[in-house]
Amino acid sequence: MPAEEVKERDRMTAGHKTPIRRPEPFGTTLTDESYDGPQMCPVTQRVILVSPFPGGIHELVRDLSEGCFDVLVFHHWEQGIRNAQAADLLIFDLTPYRDAEEILPIRAIAQEAGNVPSLLLVNDQLLSGLDQGLMNQELLLWPARPGEIVYHAQRIIRNGGKRAQASRLLTGTSPAIFKDLWIDRKKMAVYRSGSKIALTKTEYELLVKLLEQEGRVLSREELLAEVWGTSFLGGSNIVDVHIKSLRKKLGDRAVNSTYISTVRGVGYRLAD
Repeated sequence: MPAEEVKERDRMTAGHKTPIRRPEPFGTTLTDESYDGPQMCPVTQRVILVSPFPGGIHELVRDLSEGCFDVLVFHHWEQGIRNAQAADLLIFDLTPYRDAEEILPIRAIAQEAGNVPSLLLVNDQLLSGLDQGLMNQELLLWPARPGEIVYHAQRIIRNGGKRAQASRLLTGTSPAIFKDLWIDRKKMAVYRSGSKIALTKTEYELLVKLLEQEGRVLSREELLAEVWGTSFLGGSNIVDVHIKSLRKKLGDRAVNSTYISTVRGVGYRLAD
């Protein structure tokens, strides 16, 4: 949030701050009758928090964790940058600083994060002295209202363009994650946004085989051998039929695919 918007927000809400309800985990709809305690997060995203004094912002870590984010905390800026590509969002805690000149080295370090979106936590005193370059960054005045950090983290990641999420695929683990799909290998179950997708055993195995290749093309013959245990193809279109059914259940399409792309004349692969 640019600095001008931060100031205007605080001016408009001065003396009349309406609490923001903290978002519930994905796929959870709560009513007074249905609530039965905390729910598991089917999908999480990764946040790296860099703070010289993380104990002073423990509420931020708590709120992000409850909002289905995995939070990794570093005390030193260089450590955070070295691990930036493993995160969906970087949060830089600038609240210990009072002078804009103090954070000039941090600004240079932050530029090394490349295409990883970032959010700067600032205090009142620092906000008033920021230069134009930092005023155009995503800023959050801290302490913030309840739930506000989760809202901003979700918004920044969502608006981050087509950058592949750091949690895109955790190979060989249970669960595995691809985009907004969550695959529980132990239970052979697939979820999207918290809702279970009813796949047949064959459809599930097709999806897992494609996930394991991380984008490499699998020919129809390879899929037949891996999933059906046969090398016979003949005139059968059994692979295509099951891929079509799998796509339909995932809400995918053959053109401009989200999950499974067709490689004409060869086979299938994960979509970019």
